Amino acid sequence: MENINEDIWINILKFLPMSDQLSLAQVNERVSYYVIYHWTRLKSATLNRDDLELLDRIEKLMQDCLNSWSGSVERLNLPSASRDLLAKWKDYRFPNLRSLDCQMDYNLEEADEETLLLTELFPHLTSLTLNSSTTGRYLWRWAQLKELNLTWCEYLETGHFEEIFGSLKLTKLTLLYYGYNVNLGEGVVAVTRCSTLEELIIDDHHLLDDFMPRLLNLPHFRRLAFYTRDYHEFLLHMVAWHKPLKVRSLLFNDSFWSSERMTESILHMTNLRRLALHEDDIDSHALHAICHKLPKLEELHLLQMRDVPSPTHLWNCIDLCPTLRILNLSSSKMSCQSVDPSNPHISNILVKRSYPLTLHLHNTGLDPEKILPTVDYPNLKITFEPILLDIWSSRFVEIELHSE
Repeated sequence: MENINEDIWINILKFLPMSDQLSLAQVNERVSYYVIYHWTRLKSATLNRDDLELLDRIEKLMQDCLNSWSGSVERLNLPSASRDLLAKWKDYRFPNLRSLDCQMDYNLEEADEETLLLTELFPHLTSLTLNSSTTGRYLWRWAQLKELNLTWCEYLETGHFEEIFGSLKLTKLTLLYYGYNVNLGEGVVAVTRCSTLEELIIDDHHLLDDFMPRLLNLPHFRRLAFYTRDYHEFLLHMVAWHKPLKVRSLLFNDSFWSSERMTESILHMTNLRRLALHEDDIDSHALHAICHKLPKLEELHLLQMRDVPSPTHLWNCIDLCPTLRILNLSSSKMSCQSVDPSNPHISNILVKRSYPLTLHLHNTGLDPEKILPTVDYPNLKITFEPILLDIWSSRFVEIELHSE
């Protein structure tokens, strides 16, 4: 250890969790110097429960630690914290901290006092993910907040929503998307008082009544994602009724289920550019109608499908959709017939196309070494590279809108 020079120490410390860094800071004066030097340049920090309790027990270690990085850190993750463990932090300032991900202990009696403490410790946040028993009181004090995630805050009281969403200039809000036993009622509509809002992630049962039309009328709103159990057909119908031409992209994760009503709603969205189905079902009739009726469709993603349409049906749909540029069949089991170079039907369709088509076949069971050398169509590019989609939950619908 004595033979390790300063540069090597700094590189090692970059890869160590905070618990190991705290241990090394107590080894001897020389190693402590390297750790403290590393902390003064820290931009992101994660402190688990054991780390917080260790700092609470050893005052000098807390002073060395917080004095070193409190002025530089920009992102802080506290996966298990309490009001008592953070109370001593009031002696420190965190002028550059902008992002906080914090899970507080279950504490109904002092939950709002915890929130107040967090606003005093970290007043300059622009991004907050909070898991606590908060009612929402004092959230408005983060005046610079742009992104707010309250996924696990099941004790929110809508009486505070007017103040929160009437004062904060949020661009992204995530609210209770696993709130199985929580219904915020009509008060949740106060979210639409936030005229700057661009993105919302929420449970479907909170979008009923007047919420959806008000949300769609917000001047900057462009993305809605909702975890769904019961109301996805109704909500998509509402979008198709109020703003069908604004819809740019749709993503269904285990929520389309070859629904005729969903298909009918989509057919009204004639400016749709991108349709993605992940671990879902769509029958050949519905896919045919969508490709035939949507003149601007550019991307079609059929990922991890339970039942992929036959090669004939698939290529007939491509023929109906001259603007299609990307067909992504990744993680769906495909047969070699899907790209059989000897099939004249495929050749005739490709010859007529005005735009080249890129076919993504990642993880389809097809062998790139066998497929790629045999395919020589001027309007077809085959790739086995994946396209990564943000599958943030089970069973959800995501709607993206054209910007004004």
